[in-house]
Amino acid sequence: MRSPLSAALLAATLLLPLSACMEDRGSDELPLPQVVTEDAVGHYCGMTLVDHPGPKGQIILKGSDRPVWMSSVRDTFAFTMLPEEPKDVRAIYVTDLGRAADPANPDLTAWVEARKAWYVLGSRFRGGMGASEPAPFADEAAAQSFAASHGGRVVRFAEVPDTAILWPEAEPAATADDGGMKHGAHPTPGAS
Repeated sequence: MRSPLSAALLAATLLLPLSACMEDRGSDELPLPQVVTEDAVGHYCGMTLVDHPGPKGQIILKGSDRPVWMSSVRDTFAFTMLPEEPKDVRAIYVTDLGRAADPANPDLTAWVEARKAWYVLGSRFRGGMGASEPAPFADEAAAQSFAASHGGRVVRFAEVPDTAILWPEAEPAATADDGGMKHGAHPTPGAS
């Protein structure tokens, strides 16, 4: 005959994995995007988001409800591409330009999960820092309309190449003043 203590220990041992599975299922739910406040500061540039033009991003990591704020969509992508940044991402949100009257001043309450969004790459649209910026949209038709008006091509999150983010494709042409190099380009070793 088993003692009540050993029966309780056996039951607890059998139920513990089940309770862990139930907790894991709950953690699969995406956290909601956070509200941009006066103290939201861009991770890379240190600029206050409410004072910075253009679309923004927020990344919520596992174990935290506080987002890593991004001053641009380009910075948001860079965070996911750079090997030194955390990879335990719960959610990535970008502002939805489809709900903005002016893309330079998007509605900071209109967010779309970045991996579900449509992006216009290579358009004439420039982000808050004047650089090439992926323009995010929750709706494919809105992205296609934007591309028709501003140029560029429509892609999904996984189709955005690192060259468009880390080494933007749409850099200004080289001039004689910069030695014939594009802005941001680095000389090839051994080149004169």
